[in-house]
Amino acid sequence: MKSFSIALAALVSVTLALTDKEKSALTIFNSRYHPEEHGKTALITELSEYSANAGLASVKNKFDQKQYASAGQELSSHIASLKSDPLVQPGKQYAMPYAMLNGCVKEFRSVA
Repeated sequence: MKSFSIALAALVSVTLALTDKEKSALTIFNSRYHPEEHGKTALITELSEYSANAGLASVKNKFDQKQYASAGQELSSHIASLKSDPLVQPGKQYAMPYAMLNGCVKEFRSVA
């Protein structure tokens, strides 16, 4: 019974790996950002706001200080950590906003 409880706790921790702030930020990002309508400045603003909403203060500060290469690299690391989360796998609840966020960061890194 103890091993079942440990396994259940591990499953719950993996399933809930996205924090509420990250879920909220992904949802906000998905409802607002449309890459075909935005330029570089708007892209930077959206990614900066995403960072603030997701609780990524150091990334937000780098955007604010125009340290774009460093901000992009740190945001890419954040996305890599989200990528393994079950909620953002294809067909899951957060797959679309994750894909959009990932695409926007790639676009940002190519123009920044």
